[in-house]
Amino acid sequence: MDLIWRPLTRHDVAAATELNNTVARADGTGEVITQDAQADFLNQPRFDPGTDTMSVWKGTDLIGAGVVSSRETLVEGRALMGTHGHIHPDHRRQGLGTQLLTWLQERALALAAERFPGAPVRLRTSGGLADSPTQRLLEAWGYTPDNYFLTMEVDLAAWTDPGTATRAVAPDVATQDGIREAHNDSFRDHRNHSEVSASDWEHFATMSTLRPELSRVIRDGDRVLAYAIAGEHQPGVVHINLVGTRREVRGQGLAKDVLIAALRAARDAGYRLSELEVDSTSPTGADRLYRSVGYQEVRVISRYIRDVD
Repeated sequence: MDLIWRPLTRHDVAAATELNNTVARADGTGEVITQDAQADFLNQPRFDPGTDTMSVWKGTDLIGAGVVSSRETLVEGRALMGTHGHIHPDHRRQGLGTQLLTWLQERALALAAERFPGAPVRLRTSGGLADSPTQRLLEAWGYTPDNYFLTMEVDLAAWTDPGTATRAVAPDVATQDGIREAHNDSFRDHRNHSEVSASDWEHFATMSTLRPELSRVIRDGDRVLAYAIAGEHQPGVVHINLVGTRREVRGQGLAKDVLIAALRAARDAGYRLSELEVDSTSPTGADRLYRSVGYQEVRVISRYIRDVD
């Protein structure tokens, strides 16, 4: 049967979610998502599924998919272009991964030229687990490891609550821009950081997967000092999307406070696990903080880059 290559549409959300989760389970990455999360991704600002996605169909079965995205501004002088693609495990070793990667790279370079004319480009993608077929394919195409993200989890039923008092509260709608300002300040000294614009934050803050009732912030008046923002990407698991503390108040235990408060909220709401990812190169040593409140490392996912000047 001939394969059909075409962009994803919003009618493909269920099939794209099923493919993503099949691949995640087969490859052991843990990166499963809900249909709501998939729909949110396709509706993000400055993203056009008609030009920035590609899917591979065998009859009515979706067997491959890929997407291209970009930051709103240059990052360290380069157009940072994200690519993500996967092939169903039953259809690998047929050259489809190479064909999909070729399309992703070509589209990423074209999109970079449209948005950042003349700027050098950095292609960035997930390499999966250590010694994965994805890593080997990327290395054959000239990609190199850039950094590693640790996935960490807490079993909420077994978690030991330290019983400490907390200043943290659930955020309200009026707090959202204050969280954005605190986030931009918190991550200003991190690698690959670019400021989150008001339009991007509005999309993030209204995603169907966000769980504000499980999120926690510490404020000084109307000013947000620290935050832990929760979402739900799979049933029973609270995903801590963002954690940060303004640089001026680092070292005062505020991040630990919001994390403990968020863990309590998730436990009391009946969730099974809390999870998060942390960059192994974090300048604040965030993985030590997460371990101190009960998170344990469960896997390491690589990020690969290829610079095109």
